[in-house]
Amino acid sequence: MSQHRIAGKPATVHDVARVSGVSTATVSRVFTGKTDTVAPKTIERVRSAANELGYTPSEIGRSLRLATTRVVVMIVPDATNNFCADVAASVEKSLKAVGLSMVLANTGEDGDQQDRLLTDAAGLRPHAIIIHGAIDTPKLREVIEKNRNLVFVSRPPPIAKAPFVGIDNEAAGYAVGRYFAEHGYQDCAVIHGQQHYSASRLRLKGFLRALQESGADMDVIRKIESPLSMEAGYQHGLALLSDDKPRAVFCHNDMLAYGVHRAATEKGLRIPEDLAIFGFDDNRINDWLAPWLTTLKVPALDFGPAVAAMLDPNRKTRKPMEDVVLPFSLTIRESA
Repeated sequence: MSQHRIAGKPATVHDVARVSGVSTATVSRVFTGKTDTVAPKTIERVRSAANELGYTPSEIGRSLRLATTRVVVMIVPDATNNFCADVAASVEKSLKAVGLSMVLANTGEDGDQQDRLLTDAAGLRPHAIIIHGAIDTPKLREVIEKNRNLVFVSRPPPIAKAPFVGIDNEAAGYAVGRYFAEHGYQDCAVIHGQQHYSASRLRLKGFLRALQESGADMDVIRKIESPLSMEAGYQHGLALLSDDKPRAVFCHNDMLAYGVHRAATEKGLRIPEDLAIFGFDDNRINDWLAPWLTTLKVPALDFGPAVAAMLDPNRKTRKPMEDVVLPFSLTIRESA
């Protein structure tokens, strides 16, 4: 333990100033990055004293002085969803590279919980708030109006006053619909997310438009609104595949597709001969656990760099952040 510090007590900015022979204001400038007027040798001396004393700058104190922190709060709809987890991991890694830390919170697709988390996040004075899978609520709209550092991921903001990072969901749904039309999957079902979510609504719209343009009988297409979970996919699969089963099923995420596949397997159906299954997202675990799944690939690991570029505290330009539309592609495997 350093002889300059009283045993059992954490070092303070005053201890660092005393040991390095500078003022507390100079120590503060060094640890807040305002070093334009501080000599390099002085910076080195201050950092050396801090290391010797085991001094860590107080993020709380810093936030009170600057009205912000280096912390970014990311709110996700389902922390157990593999795609959400991949996006969150990508964002955290990229934020770390620009000197920011991330706190993760989970709404469980509950609007009230989202609003509580937004209120709590504001109390942390975060550098920014990232909302993956936002639910449109009055509180959310209020936060958008008041907060400049908001980024929306996957689902666009309900009002166009905040940047968005994600794919063009309508174009993605259209691409799947074109694939169904080209392969003769007109007698089909689509298990989609709840329609008050913009991404689900646009995905379904694009899919149906492609089939309609191909001349498909729209009356035979079965549309099922559902939570985006394996359990829901399994239950819908059991119901769909009883007597008058469809030729193909488009699932709005891979989790649904896993559930439908299990139901089809239990009923003795052959994939894709008896039933074609198409997913969405292309989770990384597909390479290991579902190498059979044909799906639309959303580049989960590209979200992080795009979000970090928007929130980088070191970026020189202060112009308004612009939307980033990421590319998607069809991953064709065995199931469709």
